[in-house]
Amino acid sequence: MFDRSKIHAALNRYDDALPRDDVLPMGEEGPNTVASAVRLKRRKPFGEVMKFLLLIVTVGPLLFVLCLAVAAQGIREMVSVMRTRLYQLPFPGIEKLSEYQGFADLDLSHVASALLFLAVTFIWVRVISEFKGLGPVMGYRQSNPFAFWLYTLIAGVILVTDALVFWAGLAAKNSGWNHTPAYVPIACTLLYAAGLAAFGALHQSYHQPDQV
Repeated sequence: MFDRSKIHAALNRYDDALPRDDVLPMGEEGPNTVASAVRLKRRKPFGEVMKFLLLIVTVGPLLFVLCLAVAAQGIREMVSVMRTRLYQLPFPGIEKLSEYQGFADLDLSHVASALLFLAVTFIWVRVISEFKGLGPVMGYRQSNPFAFWLYTLIAGVILVTDALVFWAGLAAKNSGWNHTPAYVPIACTLLYAAGLAAFGALHQSYHQPDQV
């Protein structure tokens, strides 16, 4: 009688030598494949973490306050219902906001501008990740064109809307810019968009997983 275990062992070695369809080289992974290497996230050095937090604490509030001050004005100019004060909303206890100085001036435009700021920052993080080849959307151009163009359209509409809202806030008659040249609000809007893009790039670069 022959030993069948040796035959099975030889067949297993033969199967391991054949190329597998479900394992591709690094950088060529498909949506239904298994990556041939595992990305491990390396812990950031303490100095790098503190530098990132310092930049976020310094730049983030400035951009956020600028967005609230200018973009909120632009939203009020474009949609009049956004002038509704928050303390006038039909929520229990929210009327107490009218008793505090500063909170009484908050309206729906401030909430909308804050949400728009978060959405634009997130979109810039995703866009930069896609251009670096770290996201799945760019791969949809061949496998799923409808999804690719849908994501692209949504991101483009939100980014353009944010720029238009900011420009409308600067160009408003009661904003103090009515005696300046017409190109000044446009230039400031471009600087604002570039600042948000850089802020998103900072987040993307810090949170990008390191390969070890």
